[in-house]
Amino acid sequence: MEVNALKAARKGLRTAFSLSLKKIETELMKENIDMNQLSILKTQFIDKFQRLDTCQSQISEQLLDTEDAVQEYLDDMEDAENYRDRYIEMCTRVDLKIRETVVPTETEKRSFKLPKIELKKFSGEAKDFWPSGVSFRKFTMIKALRKKTKMQYLLQSVEPKSKAERLVLSFPATAENYPKAIDQLKERFGREDLLVQIYVRELLNLVMKNTVSGRTKTDLSALYDELEGKLRSLESLDEHKKNMEISLHHWSSPAYPRKS
Repeated sequence: MEVNALKAARKGLRTAFSLSLKKIETELMKENIDMNQLSILKTQFIDKFQRLDTCQSQISEQLLDTEDAVQEYLDDMEDAENYRDRYIEMCTRVDLKIRETVVPTETEKRSFKLPKIELKKFSGEAKDFWPSGVSFRKFTMIKALRKKTKMQYLLQSVEPKSKAERLVLSFPATAENYPKAIDQLKERFGREDLLVQIYVRELLNLVMKNTVSGRTKTDLSALYDELEGKLRSLESLDEHKKNMEISLHHWSSPAYPRKS
């Protein structure tokens, strides 16, 4: 297609582009903007610019191949860049308006007021890591909380002057240090292989102590609760299923007082 024919086609595309731009401006001036309509207008606007841009590229190529058309090419490109600038400016305005409307809605959905609770504090004893760790694991999973806020909750979930507090305080209370502090707590106090050994040893000590001292039948419910608590600690690690077969009946059977 010759340059003159391309320029005629471009004239029609520029008119369509300007009309589309005007429609968006009119929509943006409304007090209550129809966001669906605005999105449709933006899609139409993008389509018109893409067709205009394709036509403009063809014109520029032909002008470059024409002798003594350097100045015409430069003037034509300057005019074309004005349309591109108007396109970018309008797309940016539309995106900002959509963001202004959507973000508050999402924030409102995610907004919540944390209940005032007393966190179970972790002292630094490995056997208490998982029961106490429930506190800070819960707010670790809340994505809406900023990491700096999570760091403050983490500080509240360790006992004052304990080994755990000293470890957490060794990290400046910044958002970047929150995951590092969590990883260090797990590495130092929450290693599952060691916790399994600790819980099993406590089970053995509990049962052996009961076998030696003996209990009456009225004490069996209390013993059952103690044993069940220890087993649940193991279940929370999901390690005993792979490494050992432990049953509540097996551990509690010595608890019955022997007949003389």
